[in-house]
Formats: sequence, structure tokens, C-alpha cells
Amino acid sequence: MAFLFSVFLCFIFFTLSFTLPAQEISGETVFRAYQHTYPGRIEDVSFRDGDWTITAGNETFYWAGGRLLPAPLRGEAEKWGVHNFELYPETVPSPESYSPQFIEDLRNSGGAEARLSRDDQHHGFQAVLYGGLTRREVESRIIQISFLGKDVSVHRDITENLRRVEAAIRRTAETKDGGGDAAAAAVFISSIGQIGAYNWREIRGSRRLSYHRWGLALDIQPLDSGNKAVYWLWEQPRNNDWMLIPPERRWKPPDAVIRAFESEGFIWGGKWQLYDTMHFEYRPELHEIKRLMAAGEAGGRALVSSPGTDEAPGQDLHHIFPRSPR
Repeated sequence: MAFLFSVFLCFIFFTLSFTLPAQEISGETVFRAYQHTYPGRIEDVSFRDGDWTITAGNETFYWAGGRLLPAPLRGEAEKWGVHNFELYPETVPSPESYSPQFIEDLRNSGGAEARLSRDDQHHGFQAVLYGGLTRREVESRIIQISFLGKDVSVHRDITENLRRVEAAIRRTAETKDGGGDAAAAAVFISSIGQIGAYNWREIRGSRRLSYHRWGLALDIQPLDSGNKAVYWLWEQPRNNDWMLIPPERRWKPPDAVIRAFESEGFIWGGKWQLYDTMHFEYRPELHEIKRLMAAGEAGGRALVSSPGTDEAPGQDLHHIFPRSPR
């Protein structure tokens, strides 16, 4: 199974993750969320030159319609792709709520041409926040740790978060009166096959990066998924209705495991419409955006419509289908 973790595509892949496709989150909300979750790195959030700005590492970036551009590039904003900042959902979206048009949009989004036709994004802000874009810069911040019994290479900034995640999972597994949660956590730990985290790939002509490239994402794969779906792109070649596979027929970590990750700023890929149930990604700003939106702070607002009405589904350029799927 080792080959499954040697085929990551290092495009950014954050997808529309739930069935609320028509939304708007303000630049102020996003920047305040970063300011709250990375207080030691964000020097300023302010409104200037007619737009919201965020300053980190003595560099200022403009919202620019979600493009996060430095001042010299504001005049050519149309050349850059928009970063997706979506409300992280509470639950897994139900395929039963998808409209026929949305199902067709999801099916079409899985084509290679659609997945490779996205505009480039500017990653200057992420470079400042995470410590660079070149392989030398990134790998200077990668360290190896033991996580749930596996050696994993991750960004040094999330090692304490992962230590607390593991402690929470093991506490649950060892709780004598924990009932089903304890048993499920114990089985989960013993059934882990591999954990993939940092993985560097350069794709010529693309600025789309995966969070694996920074060592900020982990894929926890079971020894045996019980013939349940794990990742939409692995299902697509053998099932044209991969998006309609109900949540109960998809492999997933126990709820206690998901909660442990989420409490430390991670999001779970099983809540995306383009589901990736083995994937956890460190995105504390997305949790904070949800909090700000719920509280009505920082000018944030969400426009919610029924699924599949106007918006095309998100794209996933994160993995490539393995040669020998189970």
C-alpha cells in the first residue's frame, strides 16, 4: 500500500465542502480570522486604498476579490485565481439533497480537463505565513515525529497540535467507561495502515499547491476500508455515480477522532462534496471564519441557497488515482 502515498499531486485542492454553494465571505472576515489564529505572525489588518489588507512579515497583501495580492499586482488581478474560503460544515453533506444539475456538475468536475483548467493563484501570503515556497525553504521547517505509532514528517508549527490530538484520541481509547467511543478509537488506532503528510511535488506551469507540500496535511489510511469509499477520485473510474455514495458507505474515522483534530484547528476532508475521508488539514482560520460569521462579526455574511442551483462544484487537484486501487 506504500505506493498510495507516493502519488500526491501538489496542487492546492481546497474544495467546496458542503451543500451551501452560493456564499460570500468578506475580506475583512478572512483577514480577521487569520489575525486571530496566527496572532504572532499577523502584524496588521486594515482598510486602505479602497480594500482590506493584511500585513505579515512586513509584507502587505490586498484582498483583491479573494486573490491576496501584493500592491504591485493589484492592477492585474484578473490574471490570478481566487482563493476559496468556505464555511466549514458541521456535518457530511447528504447526496440526497443534491439537485440533478448539481450531480451533473459534480460528475463533470471530475474530468481531467476540468481539474487542470483552473486559474493560477498567488501564494505570496502563504509563503510568509508558512515559511516559504521553495523546497529548501519548506524542508527547513519539516520535522519527523511519531504520531499514532507512525513516523510522520510535518511542519514544525503543528507538532504540538498533533501531540494534543494524539493524546485526546488515546484518552478516548483508554477510557474504561467510554462505551462505543472508546472501542471505536481503539480499533481506529490499531487499524491504521499508513499516515502520509509532507510530500513535495512540482507541477510545471502551476501555482496550485497542496497543503501536503507545506507538511500541514495528513492522510490516515486504514489497513482495510471494508470496501467502503475513501476518496472520490479513487471511486470515479469504477463508479460514475461516485458522488451519490451515501456517507454510511464511505470509510471514516470515529467521530471522537474527527473532533480531536477539529479542536486543534484541523478540517476533515470527509465533509467536502469531493470527499477525501482519510484527509486532515491544518486550517484554523476556517474554524474562526465560521465563528465570526455566526457571531456576525467583522462584516462577514453568508448567502445561502439550495444545493446545485447556480454554482459549479469545487475542484480537487490533490491526489492522482492509484494504479492498483482496492
